[in-house]
Amino acid sequence: QVLVDALRVRHLIVGDDFRFGARRSGDFALLRATGARLGFQVEAMHSVTLEGERASSSAVRDALQDGRLEHAARLLGRPYSIDGRVVRGEQLGRQLGFATANIRIKHQKPPLQGVFAVEVTGLPGGPQRGAANLGYRPSANQVTRPLLEVHLFDFCADIYGAHLNVRFLHKLRDEMKFPDFNALKAQIAADVEAAKAYFQFRDPPWLTTSKPST
Repeated sequence: QVLVDALRVRHLIVGDDFRFGARRSGDFALLRATGARLGFQVEAMHSVTLEGERASSSAVRDALQDGRLEHAARLLGRPYSIDGRVVRGEQLGRQLGFATANIRIKHQKPPLQGVFAVEVTGLPGGPQRGAANLGYRPSANQVTRPLLEVHLFDFCADIYGAHLNVRFLHKLRDEMKFPDFNALKAQIAADVEAAKAYFQFRDPPWLTTSKPST
């Protein structure tokens, strides 16, 4: 009834292994029969495989959680990304010598956490590269919901209110708790250099992989 009355569905496309209902008892055949009875069409989309692996949301999520961002990008056909608006933060990054854009995200539980080499779009002058931390900031004023902080290389502009898209290209490390600000500052400097090295010496691997098959 939600599909018909609330969403007014006329044509529904689902994966060929789609399941629904209690204990996943509903399948494509049941959904198609229901559609015929209630007046909407149901179509199954065939699975897509990449080098023998099914390109599913579960496979992408597992790759992101494991830090295998390059593999997730191959499955998606593009890098995984998060978008959000730049908001005013506590200026902690600026105090440490690495100003960051604090981006408000909708995800309560994003599928990845840690420090990453990223590319950001939505900025004046085109895409910019940087290093980002996504998580709970355990070393300084720990937060209760995930926070995305992006340090952009060689970039200085007022971008408060800008809507940005952050593409996660490579995981550098997990979040860590440091004993003091000096240790945190030293690690951030190392992270920035590691991210720059990634961009200098590595081509994005999803540009050189085989195409998915159906």
